[in-house]
Amino acid sequence: MITNLLFLGASTLVVKNVGNIT
Repeated sequence: MITNLLFLGASTLVVKNVGNIT
């Protein structure tokens, strides 16, 4: 469960970073 939260948080950061780059 905790792993899922960390994965979800990491995915959100990646999406935000990609959005900023593009």
